[in-house]
Amino acid sequence: MAHILLVEDSPEVSLSVREILAAAGHTVEDAASGKEALVRLKNSRFDAIVSDIWMPEMDGIALLKEIRGAGNNIPVVVISGGAPNAPLTYTAPLAATFGANVVVYKPFERAELLKAIDTVLS
Repeated sequence: MAHILLVEDSPEVSLSVREILAAAGHTVEDAASGKEALVRLKNSRFDAIVSDIWMPEMDGIALLKEIRGAGNNIPVVVISGGAPNAPLTYTAPLAATFGANVVVYKPFERAELLKAIDTVLS
């Protein structure tokens, strides 16, 4: 199965996503911010990234810009509750513009997240 980097600042969401992915047979490493994710990407190889967009310090859009700007084509699944003070329809085009492969909206079902992972890994 896949080695996945999970970038999420909410411990509750991180735990839930980790449990879903691990139960499906994936190995998961956590990063609580975009900055931490960049360090992990330099030190380890991952098959995919699952990242929140709206995080303090370095958000998921800035992370996507850094990853894609460095020429890294690793598949990225973005999970988001939507942009603060903006409709949910704002998030998907924004994430896609900066290189997300799939956007999954919170709250999501287990099957929805696993389908997104399968999509980016195939």
